[in-house]
Amino acid sequence: MRSQFLQLTFWIYFVFQSVSCKENSFLSEHWNHPLPIQTNPDVYITESESNYNPDQCANCHMNQYKGWKTSFHAKSIGNGLLWQKAILSKDELNSCLHCHSPLPETKSEVSDTYQNKEILGSKNKHFPEGISNPSIQCASCHIRNQIWYGPPSTKQSNNQIESLGIRMPHNGYKVQMEFESSSFCKSCHESPKSGQKLNGKNLMEVYKEWEESSYSKNGIQCQNCHMPNREHTWKGIHDPEFVRGGLQPIWSLTRTLNGEIQINAELKSIAIGHKFPTYLIPKVYLRFFVTNRIGQRKLIEESIVGRLVNTNLTEEYFDTRITPGNSHVVSVRIADKEKEIKTIDWVIEVDPDEHYIRSFEESLREKSNSISETTKKLLQLSLSEKRESRYILFTSSLPVPVSLPK
Repeated sequence: MRSQFLQLTFWIYFVFQSVSCKENSFLSEHWNHPLPIQTNPDVYITESESNYNPDQCANCHMNQYKGWKTSFHAKSIGNGLLWQKAILSKDELNSCLHCHSPLPETKSEVSDTYQNKEILGSKNKHFPEGISNPSIQCASCHIRNQIWYGPPSTKQSNNQIESLGIRMPHNGYKVQMEFESSSFCKSCHESPKSGQKLNGKNLMEVYKEWEESSYSKNGIQCQNCHMPNREHTWKGIHDPEFVRGGLQPIWSLTRTLNGEIQINAELKSIAIGHKFPTYLIPKVYLRFFVTNRIGQRKLIEESIVGRLVNTNLTEEYFDTRITPGNSHVVSVRIADKEKEIKTIDWVIEVDPDEHYIRSFEESLREKSNSISETTKKLLQLSLSEKRESRYILFTSSLPVPVSLPK
C-alpha cells in the first residue's frame, strides 16, 4: 500500500540515475543522483561565498531571487510531500527528494538517510544559519563541488573583467549552454522510459511532447516560455495570466431551421510547446450554461480537457489534452422551441491539482485512523491548498440569436 501512496502524488517526479541525460556528459554528471556534498579542497572561496543560502545569492542576483521566492521551485518541499513521510519507505521518500530537494544538505532536513556526519558538516559550512526552506535552491542547479555553473553572461563587462584576470565573486562561473536547453529540465520533467505506462504513455512526458512539437523543431526551448528574460519564476498551469497567453477560445451560436440552438466552441493551443495541460494532474473544464427569460441559470454541457487516471495509476479513463497548435472542439445542440433561452454562458475553469485532490481525499478517508494527528493535519492543509488553486480562466456570454442563419 505504501508504494500506492507514493504513486498518488509524487511518483511522476522520480529521478533515477538511469534517466540522466546520457546523450550529454555534462548533464549526466550534473544530475547524477544522489548528488555529492558541496566540497572541493582545490577551490578557494571566501567564507561568505561558501554560504549557499539563497538570501546570500540575493546580494548580487536580486531579480532571480525575487522570482525564485514566488516560484513552485521554492515550494517543492510542502505539506503535500511532508505528510507522506509517515507512509513512505526511506527509498521511496529519497526518490522523491532527488527532484524536490536535490542537494544532500537540504535533504538532511527531510530524510534521516542524509543525516550522516559528512553531510551535516557540509550543511553547517554552507548553510551556517540553518536551512529554513529545504526546497529547490539556487545551489541545486548552479553549484557542484564549489564550482558555479550557468548560461553565458548577458553583461559584456563581466566578460571583460574575467579576461583581465581579475577574480570574480566565487571565482566566476563555468559557462554551460545546457542551462538554455530543454534538456536541462528533462531529468525532473520526464518519466524514465522504463517507468510505468498507461495506454502506451509514460505518466509524465513533458520533454517528449515538446520534442515532437514544432517548438522543438524551431529551436524554442522550455526556458523561452517558462524563464523569459531569464526570470526565475517558472510560471505554469497555476498562473491564470500565463495560461491565458497560450490559448484562444472561439465560439458562436446559431439557430437551426427547427428552432434548436447550435453551440460551436473551440479552445485552441496557440503558444504552448507541449500538450495542454501536460502531466496527468491538472484538469480544465469547459462548461456551458443557459439563462432563461426569468433569470434561471442551468448547466447544459461540460467537457473536460485533461488526462484522467485512477488514483492507483493503473487505468487511464481518457486523454483529451490538446497538442500544440490544435484545438478541443465542443459542438452542442439544445432545444428551445418556446424560445425561452435568453443567453448562453461559456465558463472555463482550471483545476491545476485535480489528481492530487482526488488522491488526497481518498487518503483522508481511508487512512484517517491509521496516521498520526500531525500527519493528518499536514494532509488536510495540503488538501486545502490544492483546492484553493482552482480558478476561472475565461468567461463569456452570448445572446441567443432570434433569427435563422442566412
